[in-house]
Amino acid sequence: MRSVLPRLWRGLALRLVPAIPRLAAGLVCAATAACAASPALRAANDGDYRALRQALAERQRAGNLPLGEAASIAQAVAGHEIRTAAPADAADRVQDAAACARELDAALAERMRIHDAAGADAALARIEGSGLDPASARSYAADGDPSWRAVGTRGFVRPEDDPARMRALVDPEPLVRRAAARASRDAASAQDFVALAEAARKDPDPLVRTYAVRAIAVLPPLPAPSSADTAANVLRDLWTAGDEGLREDIAIAWSSPTLWITGGREALLDRVASEKGLGAIEAAGAILRRHAEDAGVASLARAELARAMASGSPIARLAAIAETPVDRPELLAALKDAGAEDDERIRVAALARLALTGDAPAKGALEGIGAVRAPSSRVASQARFALAAAGDRRVQAWIEQDLSAPSPEDRAGAASALAALGVASRAAPLLADGDARVRVRAACTILAASRVR
Repeated sequence: MRSVLPRLWRGLALRLVPAIPRLAAGLVCAATAACAASPALRAANDGDYRALRQALAERQRAGNLPLGEAASIAQAVAGHEIRTAAPADAADRVQDAAACARELDAALAERMRIHDAAGADAALARIEGSGLDPASARSYAADGDPSWRAVGTRGFVRPEDDPARMRALVDPEPLVRRAAARASRDAASAQDFVALAEAARKDPDPLVRTYAVRAIAVLPPLPAPSSADTAANVLRDLWTAGDEGLREDIAIAWSSPTLWITGGREALLDRVASEKGLGAIEAAGAILRRHAEDAGVASLARAELARAMASGSPIARLAAIAETPVDRPELLAALKDAGAEDDERIRVAALARLALTGDAPAKGALEGIGAVRAPSSRVASQARFALAAAGDRRVQAWIEQDLSAPSPEDRAGAASALAALGVASRAAPLLADGDARVRVRAACTILAASRVR
């Protein structure tokens, strides 16, 4: 079951960066003469983190490290980590770099030359980053290694690949079946419906079931008898046995344009009206994200979220806060009530949502919580992140202290918070962090900020 708390803060983070097309990696200043001469960039290319730490400290004290140069250094650091990671660590490095696969395509392509599981992960990351085209991926379809056969399967997106994709959906290896379901989503072929429905119902691998549901959500309708109505009903059956994560995907599928008008609206309405707890909250959130203009169901959805915030279990209250839009008076009132709760997790989560609206009392309350510097105070760290998400520059000094926090998660989180404030280059010291995962995650954060810039 997916945890609500990470989803809450992930959702808040996603609101910080506009969803705009990625810029090419060459737009960072690595190609300029000024960057090429940078001691910090030379140290990053060499993997000399002691020298890099010193060079970055000097630039930070002088306050003259622009985002473009920080991105070039980040690109060099992450690329070096991908190329030089020990076999036991290579998969983690590739996974951490997947979010900025386009900027790191050259390093991932080099790592892909090693025919192991991490190399296959690099290939899959390149597909998602548009660095490896489906035709090139398909060349691995007959590979003896299942991880590489999954790469080949991921390229089965043409109409003529339909039979191979269907065979891959029942392959003995879960990696191959996952790739087939993801390829089905890209292919968006209505002919895949029966096989995807079967995978969503019966596959023993939870990720295959999830990817199958996501693929069903984007299928075009078949001629009558329509697959769309059948799909909505298939998903009803899956809902009963599904865990929280699968239900979230089913609710999103029901709210998709095709399914909404052919059974999805009624299915979501039934869930909101007849269930309590996380299922109803997921359904209400899906309605409000896509169909808030449908007055009938939207009113019921808002009422469910307000009820859950006021009287649900702690985990349900957190889920309702995460799903709540802040543009309706009745929901703002419920958030303000939750923002006065004794439970710190609920209080900070609600205050974080209110702070995004510019609510001054909410910001003041978060400042009081965020001032706590105890290393174990997770809610204080979340309060500082919430203030960053709201664009409150007064929290910057606190966040920069978190760059040296004992917890790797807190250090990486500080990079995200600084990016939220528009000062991602201030996270540059983490590019020389003692933890390789922190280095790569911070690098991707800086590269993403540069991409948006």
